[in-house]
Formats: sequence, C-alpha cells, structure tokens
Amino acid sequence: MGRRRGTAALAAATVVAWVAVCAAQPRDSADLFHKGVESLAAGDYDKAVDAFEALADRGEASPAAAYDRGLAYLARVRGKSERPGDLGRAAAAFEEVLLVDPDDAEAEHAVELVRAEVARRRARRSEGEVQARPSLDRIVVGLAPEQVWAWSALVASWVLTAGLVLRKAPRGPRYLAGLIATPIGLVALLVFAPLAGYARHLRRTVHPAVVVVPEAPMLDASGAATGRDPVPEASRVELHEQSGDLVRIRYGTSEGWTHAAGVRRLRASW
Repeated sequence: MGRRRGTAALAAATVVAWVAVCAAQPRDSADLFHKGVESLAAGDYDKAVDAFEALADRGEASPAAAYDRGLAYLARVRGKSERPGDLGRAAAAFEEVLLVDPDDAEAEHAVELVRAEVARRRARRSEGEVQARPSLDRIVVGLAPEQVWAWSALVASWVLTAGLVLRKAPRGPRYLAGLIATPIGLVALLVFAPLAGYARHLRRTVHPAVVVVPEAPMLDASGAATGRDPVPEASRVELHEQSGDLVRIRYGTSEGWTHAAGVRRLRASW
C-alpha cells in the first residue's frame, strides 16, 4: 500500500510540474517578445537580437516577432555594430513574414532594402548579383499554388471522363459534346497532373532558406571546392538534403553543396 501511495504521489507531482511548465511557457515567450521590443526601442540591439532569436529557437515566434527580429539586425548594421551575416539574417526574418503573408508590403520592402545594400557592397567589389533568376520549371510551377494544380487536374479528369461517356451516345448533341470534351480533358490532364505532382514533390523535398554568411561556397558532396561562384549573403535558396555538416542547395539554376551553418531554413508556419 505504501509503495502505491508513493507512486501516486510521484505521478501527481509530475503532473503538477508539467502543468506549471506549460502555464509558464507562454508567459516566458511574451516576456521575451517584450524584452526584444524594449531593447530595440532603447537602442540595445544585441539584446534585442538575442531575445527575438530565443523566441525563434523555441518555435513560438510570430510574424510580428520575425519582423522585429529583422529590424533588430538592420538596426545593428546601421548602428555600426554589425556582425558578419547580419544582413542575411535580417533578410531571412523578413522572408519568414512573407511566407505567412505574401502581401505584406513592409516586409517585402524591407527584404528589397537588405538585398539592395548587399548588392551595393558587392558592386563596390565588382561582384555578381544578389538574387539569381529561377529556372523555367520553378517559374511555371510557381504560377499557382499546389492546390490549384491539383484541383485543375481533378476537373480535367472529370471533363475527360464525361467526354468518353458522351461519345458512346448516338450521334447528336451529346455525341458532339463528347467529341469536344474528350481532347480538351485529355490535354488539360496531361498539363495539370504533372504540375500538381511536381508541386507536391517540391513541397515535400525542398525548403526555402536564406544565406546568412557573407558568401556561401558551392562545393561538391565531399566538401571540395567546385570553382563555381559562391552564393551571396541574403540570397534566397532552395534547401535540399543534408549530409553531415553540408547541405545541398539550389540557387537559380545552379545546384551544389555548402556548409549548413551558412544557410538558415525559413519557418513556413507559426
């Protein structure tokens, strides 16, 4: 009986402690956010960055916190206390806001300002552009969300099925409708089904990321230099698989490996 009481007491204490931690967690996050905002307003940009990064590490941040994190990095750059990669981390923060709300004009303008500054610095050193143009396949599949391609393929299959059924009718209006619907549904299905499948493949295997070092070298799978131009800071890249300390990235039409610490994966949802 004593052992049972002791076990029950231990379980009760564990539950109480777990509830206390869960109750304190949101409060701690709110305190971190307010600390970051206050530090940013007071001009203590290092503390502001630390507070917003702590929120991001918890996975409990918000678009507002991400935006303020970007402002903190920019403020540190303008305050002459810049650290290597600050512009890239600022761009990553604003890009996270745009993942949630692509129409956020302030975040979009902030990203443009960051990349313009990186481009200005690179121009002084006669180096290349900050953002490479995406390949044609990425442009096409990015014209619409994955759900649009999937629904379009579904509608195309219905049109094709209806056309095949109507073609079995005796010659007349229904037969003529079947003759028209069948090729339309077939062509549409051949277009939309691959786009839906490709969009789904990209969603499951590719993650958006931003370069957060002055330059990310393009390496081979063993980590050896390839001789290709490095990827500039603040550039948005596609993040593929990771192998040890290396990750495979795609920048425009160029693919290669680089150091994992040099890119920051964007948080797609909150």
